[in-house]
Amino acid sequence: MRQMLAALCLIAPPVAAEDAPRVVADIAPIYSLVTQMMRGAGTPSQIIPTGASPHGYAMRPSEARALRDADLVVWVGPALTHWLEEPLDTLAGDAARLTLMSQAGTKTLPMREAVKLLDGEEHDHDHDDDHEGHGHDGDVDPHGWLAPSNAVLWAGVIAQTLEEMDAANAAIYTANWEDFRNEMADIEQELTDKLRPYRDTSFIVLHDAFHYFEATFGVEADAFIVPGDGSTPGPAQIKALRDYLAENPATCAFTAPQENDSLLRTVIEGQGTRIAVLDSMGDGITPYATLIREFADDMVACLSQG
Repeated sequence: MRQMLAALCLIAPPVAAEDAPRVVADIAPIYSLVTQMMRGAGTPSQIIPTGASPHGYAMRPSEARALRDADLVVWVGPALTHWLEEPLDTLAGDAARLTLMSQAGTKTLPMREAVKLLDGEEHDHDHDDDHEGHGHDGDVDPHGWLAPSNAVLWAGVIAQTLEEMDAANAAIYTANWEDFRNEMADIEQELTDKLRPYRDTSFIVLHDAFHYFEATFGVEADAFIVPGDGSTPGPAQIKALRDYLAENPATCAFTAPQENDSLLRTVIEGQGTRIAVLDSMGDGITPYATLIREFADDMVACLSQG
């Protein structure tokens, strides 16, 4: 019996020394990062469910309770979920808060303007205008988790914060961070090689939510329909895009599972452009490495048919 118990101890996962902090994440990709940093110590909660748009959401009572009981809230920031600011102040005012887009070293990109993109003014594959630090929320594209470098940085900040809050489980958080960092170094090189042949292949997107991925791997959208802040384009913008695509056909048009693609179909009607789905959100249990790899694979699957 003693030999059997000893063998089981050798293969058992790390056991948390005591209860971990109660952590709440805003969206599925951030929940995934927190889950990976807490593996072996605890499990976070998620506010915005899979399938819902982060740009506007009415919380359910269970989600409000999770905020109220939180020790730590991890969110992208107000540029993505401005409506969450008030609940954070009223329900989670005593909780520690990590605003990821404001973390030092974060790669930030400006919101793209549709007219400039159509005119070719924002096609810069060298990305000299990329910057790190803290931009004004209204000027910065908030979809920063699609840059793997940001995911690695943020995971490190999450792990460090948990270590400071929960010294008894610090070794677990440190080990999880090191595992994630090493895994992502290999994946970023893998995806760079995979996407390199398609850097000049034309495509458009319904919602301008993929800019960080595009900038990281040098695959730039020719145009978008819905700006990064989720606002609805006007008739003049739609006409300008249809006129542009009539002269510059796109190989692919990308949408997302959370979006209604009827507007996209209107824009590309009669042009033979293929529609494909890119999931930048995943679900709460999808590891980040899986999310970013599947995103790349789905993009390549469409672009490679051009």
